[in-house]
Amino acid sequence: TIRTNTETGEVVAPEDVHHFADFCGRVSIHPADLGKMKKASNSHNEAGLVVHGFRPMKLLSTTNLMSRSSIGIANDSRVSGSEKALYNLKQSMMKKGVFAVGELLTRVSAMSKMVAIVPKNDEFGGVLIIHLPYKEDIRKVAQSDIGFADRNSVDAAKSLISKSTLNCEDFASCLPENPWLKHFFGYLESVSLGRALGEVEDEAKMDVEQMLETACEEIESFSLSLPEDDQPVKKERKRKAPASVKTEVVKERISEEWIDRYKSDELDLVKNDQLKAFLKSQGERAAGRKADLIDRVIRVIQTELFKE
Repeated sequence: TIRTNTETGEVVAPEDVHHFADFCGRVSIHPADLGKMKKASNSHNEAGLVVHGFRPMKLLSTTNLMSRSSIGIANDSRVSGSEKALYNLKQSMMKKGVFAVGELLTRVSAMSKMVAIVPKNDEFGGVLIIHLPYKEDIRKVAQSDIGFADRNSVDAAKSLISKSTLNCEDFASCLPENPWLKHFFGYLESVSLGRALGEVEDEAKMDVEQMLETACEEIESFSLSLPEDDQPVKKERKRKAPASVKTEVVKERISEEWIDRYKSDELDLVKNDQLKAFLKSQGERAAGRKADLIDRVIRVIQTELFKE
């Protein structure tokens, strides 16, 4: 990745790049020191998955699950005997009703993540790797934020869930194909064979017509059971004088660094200020929660990657 000075256009050397943090003022952090801190926080120096211990499955709270999950499988061609070892481990875990707590390091230069390793009883023979939060990632819910539900709302929700349940022999057979990979390989095929880029059937998109056909009454009943939101009092605002000239936002070129962050699923490690600066450079709205900012960044990068 080549970094340039936005004012002078000069190439900035890696040793001259600094990060800043607000701590009783603006503190400069050199990338080399940042790398040392990441390395020190990892319990192992090579990319891989390390198991620290086991916990009962009932302690795996679905309300604390964060980020996207992965599937881990054994590879005998790289590690001899790994398939048998993973199979025996999975069988023991399912028999005892436990999941493993481990540390996942995807790249040596990255920061490891705490994960739950859940055994999967299916034909693929893998394990589900779910990212877990650290203590600092969880906040207590204020008492004023806790709502209540009456019996009518609960019954309506149960009825809606019963009509929306996926009826499959196993969970894996219900999963759609990865739309990103279908777009990616379709693009490679069109470029290599000189064909026009065809339409991609995205099985992951919501089928609204099918949902309404299956559970229209249940959706309506659930909507009617919900309490009405308090309408905030709108204050009159002074209208701004219309601008005489509208300036068109010129989008900056998306750097390889942002594309690498997207492909490595590391956008959640980027600070809010950086996400907002990126969105502003692309003429996008830069307000909202971090999850909203990340969603917008992903949409912008995907649009750039998949455009003709």
